[in-house]
Amino acid sequence: MKLSSISSTAIQNAMRQTIRQAQNEMTSASTEATTGVYADIGVALGANTSQNVNLTREVSRIDSILSSNSIANQRMTTSQTALTNMGTQAQALMDQLVALSGNGDGSSVALAQQAATSTLSSVIGSANTMVNGEYLFAGTNTDVQPMTDYSSTANATIQSKLNDYVNTLKSQGLTPPVNSASDLSAGQITTFITNTVAPMFTSDSGWANWSSASDQNMTSRISNSEVVDTSTNSNSSGMRYLALATSVTNALMGTPPGLNQSAVNAVTQQAISYTRQSIDGLNTQASQLGLSQARLTDANTTLNAQKTILNTSIGDLTGVDPYEASTKVNSLQTQLETAYTIVSKIQQLSLVNYL
Repeated sequence: MKLSSISSTAIQNAMRQTIRQAQNEMTSASTEATTGVYADIGVALGANTSQNVNLTREVSRIDSILSSNSIANQRMTTSQTALTNMGTQAQALMDQLVALSGNGDGSSVALAQQAATSTLSSVIGSANTMVNGEYLFAGTNTDVQPMTDYSSTANATIQSKLNDYVNTLKSQGLTPPVNSASDLSAGQITTFITNTVAPMFTSDSGWANWSSASDQNMTSRISNSEVVDTSTNSNSSGMRYLALATSVTNALMGTPPGLNQSAVNAVTQQAISYTRQSIDGLNTQASQLGLSQARLTDANTTLNAQKTILNTSIGDLTGVDPYEASTKVNSLQTQLETAYTIVSKIQQLSLVNYL
């Protein structure tokens, strides 16, 4: 019978190998117990790894859309706030103009003109609102300030054109004659406003002096299949008519035009009409943004539901039982402690102890 000897060195080397392997397994098991997923998904899933990659990529894509939607919603919410402020200012101006109707005394006219100036200033300030370094009412020209206060030049131009209009009527030898602005009838001043003043604001060439915005609004993809407008611009009828109303009030009601009471009343009625159209236009803008916000909210609901389903599928594919992983950690820890003890005992063996 032949006996094979086993040296203590061989046992130590074997135990070191066992310790190294147990340490590696313990690291993986600890990671799995903490994260709830496989430490090495590729090794664990094998051929199914591509499925996990596809699911994870889809979740990332949904997260990207949700992040973009959050920015778009912030843009629209702030725009809604600005439009609400514009509408409030326009309503206050109309209330002041209605109170002026039939009343042509200097103090009442001055109050109406102050209200018009304040309204225009507030509207221009709201139209130039910025969020995240972008102008909200600039359309796609987000780096360009959309509105400029052109009122001083516009008022001077209106008064100059009024003088030309009076001279034209004067040359026609009308009965009753028109020798100055004070001779203009309600119908004549209304014709002047409609045919001469209004196109300065309603035509694109005239409005270009006020607005540098693009007619094309910002759009955002809010889901796989939906793209919506997520901004508005200062070229809308609401802002045009509000600027028109304030300019008519400031340029024609005071001096130097010097209109008679009948003509002043006609100017007031035109200003009221334009302010009303402005309010309608601003409400339309707000409604359009509101529809986009509603669609965005519905899209977010759908995307979050899809994300939940995908995450559940990923969890089923890559998830581990935390209890099982913790048990494995404890078992490996016991093995390591045992191995350390054995190695320590072997290292203490010496022939000196037996001599």
